[in-house]
Amino acid sequence: MEEREEVLEEGYKPRPKWQVWLARLGLLVFLIFVALFYFGLFGGGT
Repeated sequence: MEEREEVLEEGYKPRPKWQVWLARLGLLVFLIFVALFYFGLFGGGT
């Protein structure tokens, strides 16, 4: 239990910049994929 208490006392540490930007890039790619999927499903298909 002492190890767990030590971890809690360290406080909040922000994520590294590369990890934040990689998550944003992944979200952007996902949203583009969803938009293309719906465009093909509802508007672009023949």
